[in-house]
Amino acid sequence: MMGYRTGAGWNPHPLFLYNFATINVLTFDSVEPITLSDQSAKNPKNAMQILNQFLASLRRWSHHTAIAILLSVSLVQSQATIYTVSSGAYTAGYDTSQNGFTTWSGSGGNQLALQSLYYSVNGGPVSLLTGAIVNTGSSGFTSKYITATFSIPNGDIADTLTINGNTLNESIQFDNLGASGLNVSIFQYSDFVLGGPSAAGSQTVNLTPASGGGFATANQTGGGLALTWNGDVPSGTTLVQANSSGTPFGAFIGLGSNLDNTTLAAINTYAVFGYEFSASVLSGNLLTISENAAYPSPSGNPVPEPSSVALISSGMFILALIFRRRRN
Repeated sequence: MMGYRTGAGWNPHPLFLYNFATINVLTFDSVEPITLSDQSAKNPKNAMQILNQFLASLRRWSHHTAIAILLSVSLVQSQATIYTVSSGAYTAGYDTSQNGFTTWSGSGGNQLALQSLYYSVNGGPVSLLTGAIVNTGSSGFTSKYITATFSIPNGDIADTLTINGNTLNESIQFDNLGASGLNVSIFQYSDFVLGGPSAAGSQTVNLTPASGGGFATANQTGGGLALTWNGDVPSGTTLVQANSSGTPFGAFIGLGSNLDNTTLAAINTYAVFGYEFSASVLSGNLLTISENAAYPSPSGNPVPEPSSVALISSGMFILALIFRRRRN
């Protein structure tokens, strides 16, 4: 070991310190190990080139690490927004990022593209219900439910979807927490794909608006499937309407007279219909809306949809192959 002795004791030689420092350099994945010789140290240009290479490798390592973290966070967030319950071979789901129910599936594929809620109080603007608090649970041995509860200035609106085998029941309740009575309208906009996307354009929707009561029906046929959806608000008025836009209705419908027609034949798109439930609700009272439908029986041999777990697993497997290839 090189060194020299002084009155205070033995000290390592400066050249030894320099060589020791240049050998023990941190290295990162995909960063070339750095070694300095006496000759490169004497050449400032070479030393600067080595330093630039090290910094460039460090930037690349930091960039890849940041992308991996962002992908992991986005995957966790996307999974956390979807609530799913199953009863037998049937599944229902609520997606908070879309503010509505997006899944009602069975052996015939997913039938529900999106079902969202809007509301209006005392003839005011029609507003989308957002920011739901979602709960899931069981009712009995086979029934499963999802409840989305929305807070509005005048109270709460709770939308509960219950699935029991191929039967789907829905209950919408408005709780008037205000100090006075209110005239409330709740709009429910739905988009169904009977027989899957390949059947789009072949659906026909026949509507039966309420007459002398709060009950109305939407019947859909086509694509080898048939669906009947019933809505009822006994203490008020129920109206129903359909169009062929292929997307759920928006807040452009604000008057009860607009939601009142009888038949729609979808043209190269999905069948869409909407309910309007209107009633007067006294302070401290509830407005209760009930709906029910039976999952349509498929004809032929439909191809089941791949599960979310299979899709995520395939994606992770592909990423692993890409990562391994880059390392090699």
